[in-house]
Amino acid sequence: MRIRNVVAVILTAIVFLSAAALGVSNVYRVDAVTLDVSVISDAAREEADALQKNLLGRYEKDSIFFASEREAEEEFAAFPYFRMVSFRKEYPNRLVISASEDAEVFAAAREDGSYYILGGDGTILGIREDSSNRSDGGANVVVTGLSASGERGEVLGGDGCIPALLSFCRAADSLLNGLRSNVVSVEIVRPTSSSEDMYFCLSMREGVKIYVHNPENLTAAKAERALGFYLGTLPDRPEESGGRQEWMTDAKRLGGRIIVTDDAYDGENVLVSYDPQTSSAAG
Repeated sequence: MRIRNVVAVILTAIVFLSAAALGVSNVYRVDAVTLDVSVISDAAREEADALQKNLLGRYEKDSIFFASEREAEEEFAAFPYFRMVSFRKEYPNRLVISASEDAEVFAAAREDGSYYILGGDGTILGIREDSSNRSDGGANVVVTGLSASGERGEVLGGDGCIPALLSFCRAADSLLNGLRSNVVSVEIVRPTSSSEDMYFCLSMREGVKIYVHNPENLTAAKAERALGFYLGTLPDRPEESGGRQEWMTDAKRLGGRIIVTDDAYDGENVLVSYDPQTSSAAG
């Protein structure tokens, strides 16, 4: 008789706890997802609406206690323009997610005539037939000469010089207070099969071109000296200009070439000089 009473008590407790858990579960089920996105283009507004619907579908009726940030990241993967900034739970049943839209910076030419549209860190934001920026209609920095590959949401890959290119452009972006405001295009040129002979050719808006030789060596230093010289904050070194110390002027920016090389006698030094010739040869 006592055993029967004990079993009854246990069963009653189980039923009670199950009912309590079910009640709590019903109260704490996700029924709203707020997506707060900082957008810079009109296209992003429609994408944000679609992403919010996907997030609600992913979490709806799930317990808020078990809702994870990882699930949100999986939904964000289909929207490479958006970067999740924060994820928090507002009890009893709301998720609040903040995100920002990545700005387009580069348009890397593909063999079929289309372009990889890239963010500043090299993430493939999209693939389009035109190279213009979707937020302001202006020009993205067109990159040619790459043998690149990748899918939306991935960092552009395939070409060994891509890390150096991105590193150089990050430094240039900081010095210029925005790469797109000054740089029209970047051409990767390989005269020979040797990586040391490769160079970047940056076409600037005023007309002058910047030739950066062997850019995989001393990348940050070459960016600093090249752009410092272009901006007029860095004069030629006397030994680089035959004893003359010249400043970059507005007139010089209209044409000619700024040439950035390694010191032939010391690979740790960077040399920069200006050539008024408008020839397309690297020099």
